[in-house]
Amino acid sequence: MTERVVRPDAVEAEVARSRSPWRVPVIVVASVVVLLAIGWLTTPNFVTVDNALIIVRSASIIGIVAVGVTFVTVSGNFFSLSLGETASFCAIAFAFMISEGWGVPAAVVLTLALALALGALQGLVVAAGANPIITTLGAGAALFGLAAVLTDNKTVRTGSDVADWIGRGRPFGVPNQTWAFIILTLVAALVLTKTPFGRRLTLVGSNAAAATATGLRRGTIAIAAFALASLGAGLAGMFTAAQVKQGITEQFPELTINAIAAVLVGGTAIFGGEGSMLRTALGAVFIAGLDNLLVIRGYSFGVRVTVTGLAVLVGVSLFTVLRRRGV
Repeated sequence: MTERVVRPDAVEAEVARSRSPWRVPVIVVASVVVLLAIGWLTTPNFVTVDNALIIVRSASIIGIVAVGVTFVTVSGNFFSLSLGETASFCAIAFAFMISEGWGVPAAVVLTLALALALGALQGLVVAAGANPIITTLGAGAALFGLAAVLTDNKTVRTGSDVADWIGRGRPFGVPNQTWAFIILTLVAALVLTKTPFGRRLTLVGSNAAAATATGLRRGTIAIAAFALASLGAGLAGMFTAAQVKQGITEQFPELTINAIAAVLVGGTAIFGGEGSMLRTALGAVFIAGLDNLLVIRGYSFGVRVTVTGLAVLVGVSLFTVLRRRGV
């Protein structure tokens, strides 16, 4: 009698099919709805047009970065902890280039190229076998220190209004940041679910051994994932520098934790192999709304970070339990 051999990847595929695909999305959407309801019932200033615009702009910056880092998490490389420093470094670079009269097109292209290079370099180190958390933590510290040295810890101002439209433009009444967030989310969703790269990245995150056995280059996937995450941070830095007309070393103190929180609250599996760009986008809205609500109610930075951390803890725990139970 022939014994049937069940491969691990076949078991995982069967578990994935047995799950109810709507559970995680419903939880993410419900979280956003509950947050808005709580804000509406407890804080009158929360539900206003002006405040909604603030939340949307904040969610856009967080979301642009979170969409990028989702590639890293789905690939099984946890997160990048250099997102805030990368954004600040790129903001400073963009402000410097504008102030020196390099022109907006050149400043945009070079800033994004710098972001890609910084991310690819970190991905290269990870691909060589280094721990992604340690690598990106060290990279963030190095970028912060280098920015402080190059600027002498001073603010770098654009000194010009030529880049104003990038940070303050509102085509059809919607901020440029929001348009970028929407477009990037949709493009990233298509890349993750409909392209060979997205499928390979997901396979590497869900079953690294199987990916290696099929000949996939895990190192190349890591380099690409970290480059995309850094590109999102660079975009955030550029948009912010154009909006406030300056770049400083401590411009994004909460960006890293908020972007990671958006990814996790959006239900992306922390160990990789499963995630959704659309859920990440909703996670960004949730994190931006939560932080905004706490600011309006006068809570300190420490309390806000604590509450955000607790929200992430609850979300990750809930999604982990659901996945283990196959529901």
